[in-house]
Amino acid sequence: MLLLRGTPDAVSTWARRGLAPVHVVPLNGWTAVLPAGPSRALPPYDDTIQTLAGRHVASRLRSAIGLFAVDGNAVVTVHPTGWRAIPRWFVWSPGRGVASPWHLAPGRPADLVTAAGIRDARVRRDVRDTLVEAGGDADGVLHELMALLLLPGSDLLDGGQDPATAQGATLVEPDAQQIVKFERIVSDQALHRAEMEED
Repeated sequence: MLLLRGTPDAVSTWARRGLAPVHVVPLNGWTAVLPAGPSRALPPYDDTIQTLAGRHVASRLRSAIGLFAVDGNAVVTVHPTGWRAIPRWFVWSPGRGVASPWHLAPGRPADLVTAAGIRDARVRRDVRDTLVEAGGDADGVLHELMALLLLPGSDLLDGGQDPATAQGATLVEPDAQQIVKFERIVSDQALHRAEMEED
């Protein structure tokens, strides 16, 4: 699930430029985006969760916080406000706790607390303690973070509520032309890399 500060209409417009159908659900002060079907893109961009987790969030829709369970790990993304702000990542693994994400900008507890709009140093410490704790599972860590950060939508995250039936929910399909354009760009980049390797 990705929580954005944009209005449902603005988030729906953004979602149409994605690769997979999503549910857009208005929540208290946030708009949630949840996968509603498989990605329309070719591999390796056919993984709906990873594609949503790695998607750029426009500055007008930030701050944004993503909460994902991927292969037994909790993956949390933070998209801070600001025109040139860099997304920050947390990857939590059972038995290990949070680790520095490979080739991605690591996040700090303060990044999460600020994005959630909380100004309490105790919450920052509690977030840090949750992330460094190695016990438990990904779902438990995600729910603990949501509770600490006062984020809405825990019933959507755990499947307790079907996003299709949530109040005000909209199903947004990706624009077919955007997918063709994306595939062409990816193909051109792959061709360019192959040519560079031959030199």
